[in-house]
Amino acid sequence: MNKKIYIFVVMCLCVATVYSGAVLTDFRAEPGMNKVDLKWVVSAETGLKGYRVLRGLDASSYQRIGFVTAKGISGGERTYTFTDDSVFKTSGRSYYYKIQFVNLDGTVSNYEKIITVSPQISSARQTWGSLKAMFR
Repeated sequence: MNKKIYIFVVMCLCVATVYSGAVLTDFRAEPGMNKVDLKWVVSAETGLKGYRVLRGLDASSYQRIGFVTAKGISGGERTYTFTDDSVFKTSGRSYYYKIQFVNLDGTVSNYEKIITVSPQISSARQTWGSLKAMFR
């Protein structure tokens, strides 16, 4: 019975690697003053060009805010980071982040985990964010 479970787990990991091009073992966000630091840990990458970083003001619509090039690891783990220093508006607002895998063949797949974070925004950034919103 244990051998069957082991084989199933290995097969799931292989399918995840082929499907997405990467196996993420951790994805987290750390709010800061006027920024959000995103970190994710990858245990394998296959045929992956990189990672799209997306941000939304709700959990249903996102915009691309950055791209991190994959390093092409096949063993061990690698930690990737991205800093979103373009957060504006008022303190207490929640931002939603997610990662997309961009494969070498151009296909894109989503990592299912969504991170929600509320960074601290300085009063100068709040004012600037309000001014920008007036002229959109």
